[in-house]
Amino acid sequence: MTDHEHAPDCDCGASRRGFISGCGAALAFTIAGGESGTATAAATQSDPRPISPLLDDMPDNWGRWGDDDELGAINHLGGAEVAAGMAAVTDYDPESAARFTLQDPITGYGIDALVGDAENPTTDTGDPMFPGRFPARRTNWADASDETGSLTTPPADGGMGFADDAFAAPLYIQGATHADALGHGWYDGQLYNGFDVATTHTSREFEEEVRGINNFNALSGDPELDNLGTTYGLGRADISQAADAGVVGRGVLLDVGRHLGTDGPDGTWLPLDPTGTDENAAITLTDLQETAEAQGTEIRKRDIVLIRTGAIERTKDSDAEWHALGEPGLTYSDALVEWASDMEIPYMGADNLAVEQITQQVTEDDLGDDRADLTGTYLLPLHGAFLRDLGLMLNEVMNLSELAAQCAEDGIYEFMFSGAPLHVEMATGGPINPVVIKATAGSTDGDDTGDDDPEPTETGSETATDAEVDTETDSTEATAASGGGFGIATAAAGLAGLVGAAARALRDSSGE
Repeated sequence: MTDHEHAPDCDCGASRRGFISGCGAALAFTIAGGESGTATAAATQSDPRPISPLLDDMPDNWGRWGDDDELGAINHLGGAEVAAGMAAVTDYDPESAARFTLQDPITGYGIDALVGDAENPTTDTGDPMFPGRFPARRTNWADASDETGSLTTPPADGGMGFADDAFAAPLYIQGATHADALGHGWYDGQLYNGFDVATTHTSREFEEEVRGINNFNALSGDPELDNLGTTYGLGRADISQAADAGVVGRGVLLDVGRHLGTDGPDGTWLPLDPTGTDENAAITLTDLQETAEAQGTEIRKRDIVLIRTGAIERTKDSDAEWHALGEPGLTYSDALVEWASDMEIPYMGADNLAVEQITQQVTEDDLGDDRADLTGTYLLPLHGAFLRDLGLMLNEVMNLSELAAQCAEDGIYEFMFSGAPLHVEMATGGPINPVVIKATAGSTDGDDTGDDDPEPTETGSETATDAEVDTETDSTEATAASGGGFGIATAAAGLAGLVGAAARALRDSSGE
């Protein structure tokens, strides 16, 4: 990766973590397509620092799978990883297996602060969307009414009639539960694997024009309808790569909200942080480690990692405040990026808008030796480290509520994850409805015969580590991260609730 000159240090004077009030908020809002004047903290205290000096010495996967690779870390998911995902279910009583889908519904309702005059934080609920994106609304264009029926003629006696529909408002590919394409974000003029940023504006010509929106950015006014024969998209690292490959493997849920949260009706949400005053909104590598330990969860190499903050529940609770730019999330450290690289994490998802916090304060504690001059405020640095450098795909706006509740009930936080984003050629992302298959404490047929906690089979506990793949290390080897917390035996899963409660009580009593 290219060396860069260091930018001046940020003198923001804000808390170690958290959302810096006004620090990068206007920029983030503008990038999203909104008007910066409507942001809560429009007066910028300090501009965010360039990402490239921070990430210059961090690991990357460029060239690892060839100079033309556009799939990234999903290449880590081979047959052994699929088998490990299956074993996460079959190691327990098969009768206890249950399905969970993770897509948040597209309702067409927008949170007032995004589509109206309300100020953030808002108590109004709707589809969670990043500022600048508005709710997608569909409508029928054929049904049984007298008003709508332009698609077909009335059926003959005894024949079939049909309803049909279409989106009548822009459907933002990144506006609902979705996976980011590796070409979605960049810095220093290069995408993942060194592809030039110019490839993000690749044209596609069509012989036949169709009616469409010409001035798509006219969100607050009337878009221009026109006949379209040319579109633009990603010529490299678009979402079709992941759509073709699919994402299947052993997944684990790290319910940081339930472990460290204090907000919400049951105290399982991390706090909202629109002003940068609450460090507990920031998720560090240590927080992930402690959550895994409290749950009795073993993180193995090449696991699919899902992180729950409680953010999605805010959009469903009419009594809860919400702020798009102040959601809790992951925050940068050298150790976190190195851990993701060493563990060969192929895919990561969370229940918030960006997986990470939008604006972050990086301190000396987050940096390795001789890197103290890189402290300061950064905007979405983990998108640079994960998407652009490691090729680690991110899944945003996941609805983890039901899955997390079941995991907390039975203490089983491992499962088979399966999903593929919608195949839209040249797209910057793809809507996705992941399906999780998880062993539970009860039978899925609704009877009363499966009330006992499922027990691993005698041979199942060794299944994941028996498989070998043609890489430098075993793909499912349990690897401990620095500081402890990973590699906890899955046999302790039944004690997760007790351990988690004890950990929270200890943390509260110590005043942390």
